[in-house]
Amino acid sequence: MSNPNSFRELSLKNKLSVILLYTRVNLRVIFGFKVVLFLAVTALYYAAFYLSAINSKDILTLDQALAWLIWMPTTIFAVFFSMEMISRERDAGLLETFFTVSVSIYRLWTIKFITLLLSVSFLALVLIAVSYRYVVDIPIFLTLVYVLPPLIFFAGLTVLFSAMFKSGNAAGICVVAVLAFVVLTADGLGTTVVYPYLNPFGRPYETDPFIWARTVAYNKIAYTLLGAVWFWRALRWLDRRERLLK
Repeated sequence: MSNPNSFRELSLKNKLSVILLYTRVNLRVIFGFKVVLFLAVTALYYAAFYLSAINSKDILTLDQALAWLIWMPTTIFAVFFSMEMISRERDAGLLETFFTVSVSIYRLWTIKFITLLLSVSFLALVLIAVSYRYVVDIPIFLTLVYVLPPLIFFAGLTVLFSAMFKSGNAAGICVVAVLAFVVLTADGLGTTVVYPYLNPFGRPYETDPFIWARTVAYNKIAYTLLGAVWFWRALRWLDRRERLLK
């Protein structure tokens, strides 16, 4: 068996090579061919939405563009492929193998989660740029910063449920229930600090700009941290299973 500290003894160049290799493996394990199908469906959805918008007499608001063109497809992407993080490895018989490698299990799953977040961030950036070009005028990079926190939150929550229930499908059902609750409470909580999809550009007229900026900052920081906490708890559940496997 290889030395558990062997990774620490590698040179920086070799460490980067190992990380890049594992990242490529992650991309294949997590996404596979399904990501091609997902991107194709997203492209068709955008085309249909764009044609519907230009033929409609109603003006598409920024809030609607954020909800339907950016947050909805990126949330589905984050949740679905967070489910796949564990279920695909379990179905392929690789889950136990990951617990026997010399690298820390925390590092393995952290790289896996970061790979997913980078992928969903890139997708969000592309969708924001397309929306800016064809649908509505929005600041691209600022919008990306505002869009990511709820995606991190729901991705971390999905991984936690997957680890707890040992089932990606069960995790998906639980997260869909949470998302349904979020949608149902949008009218009452949509402009409050507790709402995950708080639109930073939708400041109510009666709200002071400073208070609104503070509300948005608290909201985005809180959901980013909560997503990290959910992922940390998922690691603890996985660590518990690792000890049972030894």
